[in-house]
Amino acid sequence: MADDSEVLIELWKGQRDEARQMEDQRAALTNIVILVTAAALGFLTQRGHLGLSSLGVTLPLCALGTFGAVASIKYGERWAVHSGLADRLRDEIGLRNPHLNLSDLIAANRSEHQHEFPRARNLRVWILWVVLHTAIAVSGLVLSFWIAVAQ
Repeated sequence: MADDSEVLIELWKGQRDEARQMEDQRAALTNIVILVTAAALGFLTQRGHLGLSSLGVTLPLCALGTFGAVASIKYGERWAVHSGLADRLRDEIGLRNPHLNLSDLIAANRSEHQHEFPRARNLRVWILWVVLHTAIAVSGLVLSFWIAVAQ
């Protein structure tokens, strides 16, 4: 039978894999949203003018960006759950195996990282993805209003 540390390591691996999967899914969704957005804007540019029929492109663009923003928030939340549990499991492994000096390694890495990236360390990457998707939604909304006002 496996000892407690081996069980904790396997649980830690599982949580890290789940966190990585959340980030991979967010990346795939963002790539699709960017691809569709580029195609939509390219289509509108090729037409050369914005008419009422363009609302069939701009309104779904707004919905797509909104969906991407909400999904990015959810992916960020799920990543935080799995990453947080992985951190707790890692801490428990360190407590059960003090000879590994995990807490000292983590503290040294955190200190070096904070020194090297003092401003960026508080910026959450999922917020950047939400901003990107929100910008896409706003661009669809602005174009839709422009079309409505111009008609």
